[in-house]
Amino acid sequence: MKAPRILIVEDERALSLALAAAVRQSGAGSEIAPTAALARRQLEIQNTPFSAMILDIGLPDQNGLDFLASLPKSLQIPSLVITAHGEIENTIAARKLGVSEFLTKPLDFERFKKALHRLLPSPLPESSKTPPRNSTPFIGASPAMRPVFQQIAHACTTTDPILISGETGTGKSLAASLIVQNGSAAGKPCIIFQPGPGELSQELKLAIDQASDGVLILENIEQLDLDSQTELLRRWAKDHEPFPQLIATTSSDLCQSVAAGQLRSDLYYRLQVLEVKLPALRERLADLPALFDFFLGELKPGQALSIDDSVIECLQNHDWQGNIRELRNVASHAITVSWGNQKIERCHLPTHLSSDEVEITHLEAEKLKQALDQWISAQLLDTSEKSDPTYSQLAGQLEQLLIQQLLNRHDGKLSRLASKMKANRSTLRKKINAKWFD
Repeated sequence: MKAPRILIVEDERALSLALAAAVRQSGAGSEIAPTAALARRQLEIQNTPFSAMILDIGLPDQNGLDFLASLPKSLQIPSLVITAHGEIENTIAARKLGVSEFLTKPLDFERFKKALHRLLPSPLPESSKTPPRNSTPFIGASPAMRPVFQQIAHACTTTDPILISGETGTGKSLAASLIVQNGSAAGKPCIIFQPGPGELSQELKLAIDQASDGVLILENIEQLDLDSQTELLRRWAKDHEPFPQLIATTSSDLCQSVAAGQLRSDLYYRLQVLEVKLPALRERLADLPALFDFFLGELKPGQALSIDDSVIECLQNHDWQGNIRELRNVASHAITVSWGNQKIERCHLPTHLSSDEVEITHLEAEKLKQALDQWISAQLLDTSEKSDPTYSQLAGQLEQLLIQQLLNRHDGKLSRLASKMKANRSTLRKKINAKWFD
């Protein structure tokens, strides 16, 4: 029986690759069309028919729903519609066109995979399904996560060494597991090696032997002692002996580890083939509501808990040094404290998040004041033969920075930012494009 084929109609390259990877994980094939015109052409000329279509509403040449409505009956197939805006009008219009699955961005990939299984005409083999926990850190589609989807998709197609970097708690181990389960070594031995105190070369030899025709995951590679690093390189250089694919993780700057003599430079360069860089949670705050909601559902399945707006506001003001792992612990705490309630309130959060904000606000204001003082000093010193910048120039630069930061929190959508912040979109665009220093 041939695997089903999916037509992905999406103009954002990183997201289309992530969707294709998720489709492949489900045991289906895919084709990508970045425009409505190309999608129509593929529907018309393909010898092997598509089983379903994943369709973004915001296409560059035509509204996705208009495209769907324009298709003749002979080209109509089951469709899953994705949109950046979950307006009720879009939902109603999609239902009238026979669309049974409708998802909004930022995309929850677990919901997407479940919707895909419902959409296809016949159930996919059980072996093609992946455990839901593996994709937890990858819920959402904030700008910071889009290159990650692309990097992971590439990592699943190679046997070259892979380096996964990111702060503690960003999901490096889960990313490694996701790559192993859906990569070329799926089903082969996978050994996880965690460096500890003392000499580890003998333990490392055993791990390499056990994973010889599979994958060896080296967690916290920068903590591997120098003798073990030498042994690793020695075994790696023997072409006539089987050697596993290496996936290394790190929460450190490996360039600094090399400079400090903690990591061999030749090992560092051999690992620099493909790197998956996981962003900190504070760099992808647009995904925070979806992640928090996911953890609530995971920790208390079968019960829909609503979240007060003040909770999300409080969470987005936190610096999240522990990243996604810390967020899950906060969700666990909130469920325990709110026992018997149907809504998570601010009082259900840990005290360091829910207490009076005056002290936190004052501290953040002091940090901003110090950073602003340093920035102003740099601007006034960096004038060389030019005259000092005017007040309007300095204020314009600061406003550009403010708009850009707000834009990042609204998925890079200027219209969404303007609507949320009650600002004029044209004015914001002019301020972003203004040149204050020539």
